[in-house]
Order: sequence, then structure tokens, then C-alpha cells
Amino acid sequence: MKKYLLLIFAVVFIFTGCSTKDSMFKKGVVYAKAGKRDAALTMYNKVLKKDPNYFSALVNRAIIFEQMGDDTRAEQDYKRAYKVNPYNSMLLENMGAFYFKKKYPMDALSYLNKSLDSNPKNASALLTRASVYHSLGYNNRAMEDVLEAQAIAPDSQLVIVAKAKLDTELYRFEDALKGFTEAIYNDPKNAEYFYLRGKVFVTTRHYANALSDFDMAAFLKKDHIPALYAKAQLLFKSGDYESALADLNKIKSINNKYVQAYEFSGDILAIEDPVSATSNYMAARKLDPKNAKRYNAKIKLMKTDAGRRKVIKRTFDDI
Repeated sequence: MKKYLLLIFAVVFIFTGCSTKDSMFKKGVVYAKAGKRDAALTMYNKVLKKDPNYFSALVNRAIIFEQMGDDTRAEQDYKRAYKVNPYNSMLLENMGAFYFKKKYPMDALSYLNKSLDSNPKNASALLTRASVYHSLGYNNRAMEDVLEAQAIAPDSQLVIVAKAKLDTELYRFEDALKGFTEAIYNDPKNAEYFYLRGKVFVTTRHYANALSDFDMAAFLKKDHIPALYAKAQLLFKSGDYESALADLNKIKSINNKYVQAYEFSGDILAIEDPVSATSNYMAARKLDPKNAKRYNAKIKLMKTDAGRRKVIKRTFDDI
């Protein structure tokens, strides 16, 4: 399940009058919304130089630092903001998402619980907490949060997709298919939704539908490697080796370090062209030395007809 990083970009309050620092803060918000992060930081820094406890500037600066990958300074600003206003639900939600991203799920839960205590009807905080529960393996508890978010925002695309993903995890495949189909109806140009629905179709053995979805995902997003790879697997399974290899070659042209494409190409080529198969295994071994033993074993099997058949049968059975 996707890990949602839900940020409140502009924590803006109603000002009584317009001081210099308030004016600078509002300029910072405008810059931030326009994607001018450096200019926004300059404004927030000026505000905080005048007033180190200016809560909104601390929160917004933390968000920009986080977006820039500077988690150390982001965390410092979040903690400073928390000292100023420990009950602000938006800050608490941001901090929960921040610590979830940093892989501190218990800290994330602590802040998200506080956020929801302050504002129980916050659907985005519920979805973030559901993601944390999912990461901990508590899928039923995650679904409770998703269903609560659904009751609050039934038309939210984030909610629809989150529920479909969890339905997949909980083996509720019919509900998952309905959810992804609704998501596709709402956003028919989103390649990821087609890919995710295709994965469910594979699980339920509706291979023609799955192939159609993977094909559409790859059409909508030319560099969607997971869709291309899943499509290649189904084509191989159907006996269309040439088309499967074509998709694997597309993957290599997009990312020439995608190890699975080389190994799978070798498996497909094993019967007809063991020399090319060996070349692919050697490329995979170079990219993935920790699994050299597996690739070496396949290279050895290329020396005999029985070995080559063993490789392709094992690959067919594993898909």
C-alpha cells in the first residue's frame, strides 16, 4: 500500500492587522504555492528572525525542508512548532506523516492519534494512520480507519484507492476490482490504477483482462516498468515469447540496470538461443552479484538440452 505523505502546505490564519512579519509570511505562502522554495524560505527565515515562535512559519518551513530532503532541519522546525502549539491538528498530522516516512511508525501513530483526538473527522489523517497500521501488519485495523475516512469523504479518490488496495491485501478481490474500476472511471488516464487492477485480475486468474490493463498502463505511461514486466510475464505464459522479449527489451531501454529483465530474458531464450540466454544471465550477475550463485547455476544449465528445458519449465511454473 502506498505510504501517503500528507502535508498541509499553507497554515494560514486570519490576522488582526498586517504587521511586517505577517506580510512576509503571506509572501512566503505565495512563493511556496508557486514552487519557488528558495524565495519562500527567505521569507520564512525573515519572519522567524523577527519572531522565533511564529508557528505558521515554522510549520511551512519544515514542510519545505522536508520536500527538499533536509529531514534534519524539517524535524527541528516541527519540534519547535510542537512546543509552541502542541494541540494543532494539522501540525500533528504533518508530524505523523513525517515520522512514518522516516520509518518510525510508533512515533507516527502517537502524533496521528493526537491529531485525530483533536479533529476526529480528518479523512487524510485517518488514511495516513491506516498506512501506518498496514506497515505494521494490522490490516483489519487499517481497514477500520479507511472505512471511517470513507464515511467522511465517500467520493475522495484517495479513499477509494486506499480501500481498493487494502481490499486486495485482505483477499476481498471483488471489492478491490470495484474500487479500482471506480478509480479508473474517475481518472481514466492514471496508469497506476490500471496496473493495480491488472494485478488483481492476475490473482483471480482473469488473464485476458489483466493483459489488457497492463497494456493500457504501459500505453499511458511509457516508462511504467512494473506494467511492462507484468505484461511480459503474461505474454510468456500464453506462449508469445517474441512479444514478451520485446517488452523486456523496452524495459532495458528505459532502465538498463533492471536485473529482472535480464534474468527473465535469459529464461525465455534458454531453449532457442542459449548463447544469448547466457549473455543475459551474465549481465544479471554483474548487476546483482549477491545472487551470483543463482545466475551461475542457470548458466551451467544452458550446456544441456535437459538443463535448458528445466529452466524454462521452472520459470513457467513460478509465474
